[in-house]
Amino acid sequence: MADDLTKMDRWNSEPLDVHTWSDHPEIKTLCDDLYDLAGMTTLEPKGNRKAKRTVKESLRVLILDLYVKWLKDPSISIGFSKGKVSYTVGSRYNGLFIPRKIIEVEELLVDAGYVEELLHFNSPNRTARSYTTRIRHTEALRDLFRKLTIDLHDIDTHAHEECIVLHDKYVDDPDDDTNRKIEYDDKDFSPDELALVDIIRGQLQAYNKLLKRTFIDIPSYTSSTFTRTIKNGRYSGRKQTISLGPDNKFVIRVFNGGLAGKWQRGGRFYRGWWQQIDKEDRCKIYINDQPTLEVDFKAFHPNLLSNELGVKLPNDPYDLEELILPETITTFPKQREYVKLLVLMAINADNDKKAYQAFRDSDRKDKLGQSLKDEQLSLLLKKFINKHPQFDGVLNTGQALRLMNIDSQIANLVIDHFTNKGIPILCIHDSFIIQYDKEPELRHILDQSTHQITASRISHDIKNKQNNYSLKVHGNIKNYGNPIDVPFNTPIRIKPTKQYEMRKSKFYKWLEIETGKSSSKQR
Repeated sequence: MADDLTKMDRWNSEPLDVHTWSDHPEIKTLCDDLYDLAGMTTLEPKGNRKAKRTVKESLRVLILDLYVKWLKDPSISIGFSKGKVSYTVGSRYNGLFIPRKIIEVEELLVDAGYVEELLHFNSPNRTARSYTTRIRHTEALRDLFRKLTIDLHDIDTHAHEECIVLHDKYVDDPDDDTNRKIEYDDKDFSPDELALVDIIRGQLQAYNKLLKRTFIDIPSYTSSTFTRTIKNGRYSGRKQTISLGPDNKFVIRVFNGGLAGKWQRGGRFYRGWWQQIDKEDRCKIYINDQPTLEVDFKAFHPNLLSNELGVKLPNDPYDLEELILPETITTFPKQREYVKLLVLMAINADNDKKAYQAFRDSDRKDKLGQSLKDEQLSLLLKKFINKHPQFDGVLNTGQALRLMNIDSQIANLVIDHFTNKGIPILCIHDSFIIQYDKEPELRHILDQSTHQITASRISHDIKNKQNNYSLKVHGNIKNYGNPIDVPFNTPIRIKPTKQYEMRKSKFYKWLEIETGKSSSKQR
């Protein structure tokens, strides 16, 4: 039966993943058949030249990524670049050495009727975006996919992928195609810098290995994917399909500023589907079938900056205690929300005009926020500075990447501590999700790591709702004979769906097989 698919939409697409690999016999057989059916013998090199990847291996990467997208959401297309520079075999970001020959492989699949294309678009306006070719499986290829039993657990979607990424500038999306990855080599850095990169790469590889063997899911979800609407930024309003499966647990660290940044700008942890869902849903995450708690720092960057300036901020630095624009902003909660956003933008921006524009661009559905003029936003920011004069002359000076590097160092210490103990933890920049019973240890390590990096401490709290109880406790020590009330909390548990139970069962069966393979290798 044919899939009822809409026409390809260039917005509903994801880039080709050149790190997708599997040695599963079903995939090998399928690719051997497609190799013959599409006449790919013509692509074989002449003479004795031997490429790092054969034509069949390039075909396998392309077919596997089409298959992964089909499993996730059949309507998704792949952003497929036909520029030869996109497939540099020696690139740090091409760990499987996929060659330019993959362009010809794709063309033969189109000619044979297994792939359909939506051609690239080059905008005549240099400030507007251009788009690569979009490709998607045809009904003929989907017929072949339906015969497969291979599961996402059998596919490595991050084979030999570099997890320490260097970018030229800061954009809060590591896959944004306007934010270029920078190649780097040992000779580009000092021995101390290279030693640092080797250490953090090893730490992150160990963390990713732990995540791969950890069941992370949301019990109330009936599907392993869901569609969300992007709320903020340049892609506001667009739909995005998020996978909760094994294909979307890989974490990278992104450093900014190119070679000149010397690993001291940015460095935050990105990816992992828990960073891609709405914050309201993060409290529903289970790790290894156990409820979790999310602990986050309060006003993290303002506190980091203020501590450096020798002043401790109050618990709520965004409360200005009076309505500054009563004719426009009529409630204290709304004003606080705007002050918080404006301060964070002013920490990021290198001048006030950029901060104000970033504020207005942050939520395109907030008509009130978008309507605020520079003069009004300037008044809000001045009132904040009047209350916290240590920030005078410091905001709107481009502090973000430096502070991000500090918070990434803290996060790295926290993640590495729990990874070494085999305890999975999820990071969303300045907040952390962990199994509920590990919360006291997490809060202790947060304090310890923050003090180690900054010589100060920053308050943090639990974001989840919990069941609150109290017990009357009797003592037999003198003066403690009367019962006292002792408060305690338990997590709010979620009734799992049948689909969740099936996903859990499938994961643990896979883990059992993988553990058996590892034991056999060790013997």
